[in-house]
Amino acid sequence: MNVAIEGVILARLRDLIRQADSLARTNEHGQATSEHHLAECRGWIAAARHAVKTASGGSDSAYAESIEQLKPENFGYTMPSAVRAIAAMLRQLISDIDAGLLGSITDRARAETFDDFLDHGHSYLKDGRTREAGVIVGVVFEDAVRRISRKLSIPEAGVKLDALITDLVKHGAITELKAKRARVAAGVRTKATHAQWDEFSAGDVEAALTLTRELVDSQLVG
Repeated sequence: MNVAIEGVILARLRDLIRQADSLARTNEHGQATSEHHLAECRGWIAAARHAVKTASGGSDSAYAESIEQLKPENFGYTMPSAVRAIAAMLRQLISDIDAGLLGSITDRARAETFDDFLDHGHSYLKDGRTREAGVIVGVVFEDAVRRISRKLSIPEAGVKLDALITDLVKHGAITELKAKRARVAAGVRTKATHAQWDEFSAGDVEAALTLTRELVDSQLVG
């Protein structure tokens, strides 16, 4: 799964570079050849922005910040030149990824996915839908713990959450205090899975959500 995610992202970057070869061509005045050509350039730039954000770790990365400066509206009919510049950036991004300079693409992509799910969980809490929030947050919490364990080479397949939390303390990934919070979150996960709705509260889910964000930010991003 990890290799698959990384492979998909790298393949997408390379596919965008291939598409850029034709989109970067211009007429004799250095301009797009038609309105259709302009529209294709705009679509390509939007796709490239998304791919760069996913691959490089978010909107605050150097690559993401650089690509934001190359806005289509700043180029007009010379937009193919923006495509050319961004394609060069994508090539360098791939080189940095291959050299291991950006950390794990998989962790970054998964962290972004976690964040999306946790946002949904937060929305459910705001709407008073504690059950739904508990299910979503519990699943993301367990997935995060297991992913952190694999990252630290801790065997996790078939191992219960409580034992994994203990192992994370032993490896120095979390403190004893955070482990106590993690066990409460693990309880939310178990109770939500078994439809024991009366045994956890919105406050329990909120605490699990907060802890999960902390774990993702400290262990899976960067």
